[in-house]
Amino acid sequence: MMNTRFASAGAHAEERGRSFWQDMPNGAQVDIRKAQKAAQERYIAAFQNDPRAAVTFPLVDLIEPSVIQKAVFSANPDDLRFRLPEQIQKAQNEFVDALNTEVDTNILQKATTSSSNLMHSISDADVTFLFKNVYPLQALIDVEANTGKIAQWDAIPPYGAGSASFVSENPPHTESDITDYVRTDSVKILSTDGVVTKMARVAGLAQVPARDMMSIRTMASMEMIKRLRERAMLGVTRDVTAGITSFVSAGALEYKGLYEMIRANDGTGDAKTQNFEVASAGVSAYKDILALLEKSYQKMITVGLNPNLIVADFKTFNIFRQGLNDFFRSENMVDTTFGISKLSLAMPGGIVPMLPHFYLPSTAGATGSCFLLDTTYLKRRVLWPETYLELAQINTAQRYVVDAAEVLIDKTDVDGKSSLQGGVFGITVS
Repeated sequence: MMNTRFASAGAHAEERGRSFWQDMPNGAQVDIRKAQKAAQERYIAAFQNDPRAAVTFPLVDLIEPSVIQKAVFSANPDDLRFRLPEQIQKAQNEFVDALNTEVDTNILQKATTSSSNLMHSISDADVTFLFKNVYPLQALIDVEANTGKIAQWDAIPPYGAGSASFVSENPPHTESDITDYVRTDSVKILSTDGVVTKMARVAGLAQVPARDMMSIRTMASMEMIKRLRERAMLGVTRDVTAGITSFVSAGALEYKGLYEMIRANDGTGDAKTQNFEVASAGVSAYKDILALLEKSYQKMITVGLNPNLIVADFKTFNIFRQGLNDFFRSENMVDTTFGISKLSLAMPGGIVPMLPHFYLPSTAGATGSCFLLDTTYLKRRVLWPETYLELAQINTAQRYVVDAAEVLIDKTDVDGKSSLQGGVFGITVS
């Protein structure tokens, strides 16, 4: 017998996904920020046509992921040192200008009264909160539309495309088959609830300068979703309040992160290769870690991948920074005031940027890691992105939920235990 409650929840999730993506093909790569803006316009129009409708409103990041991608993957250090901060500052200024000149006066007025129920998510003029943290992984991995609750994709392993050989002048015909897989994974929901009392809303607006508490509270919720997503994508502690992290397996309601997907490759899957390396006990020297990283890189190149990103914990990153500085007698790290730093490593196939990540474990011991990734095969399948949903009001307080539905997929993994992504794990740090 069908579980009608589950079926209803699944249908509701798919309905929300279709409402957001409209006619977007399943699996299509998208500019998530443009999609969010387009959805905002549709939702505003729908609300104006029926003010009694439940308020559902997509939230938008002010900084485009492509800006961070260009800065990180560019060989020009000035792109990271100067152009990224300039573009972030430009986004801030454009946002404030939009509030003053482009936003409909009536809608903005709704956002700054105690009956605020639509545009409060962007009404506060102090937007520097949005740039408190830059989350590199979710900016560097592309988004694909997912129009249903299940993400599905096809994959052929490195040695699954058939065979070829030299033959005689009159050869027998022996066909070779392609080994193909249909992979699926379930979309998971990230969610955070919030509440702002009437007293807080009214008192905030009475301040000089006035503060829209609904705006501040909503943006804090959006920050928590982004923080949870970044941890989940790495595969570390999901508790967003935890300062010290460790690698953990995904729970039943969570999707697998990179660490879990990569380490699931035990060498017995159909990919017939295990591209990551595990450091021996006590390995902590720059030259030893680099040798393992180059070994992982070579394995990835052999099966057709082109590694374009290294993500390391801060202590491992510092080992590389010191090693490069000692060798070249110069400072090699490039950083910005917004917290993105990188080193450029010359690998056999070209320059690969190395980023330190504040969420990767770095407690003393064999906890150090550096992920070697080909991001062209990593995708974040999104059913719907961060969305504000107003809840029923049972007293004078305003309650809401901000949620998103998505899953991280690795298209190099044909059977759930054959990821071709690489890296070095178990590095000893102090």
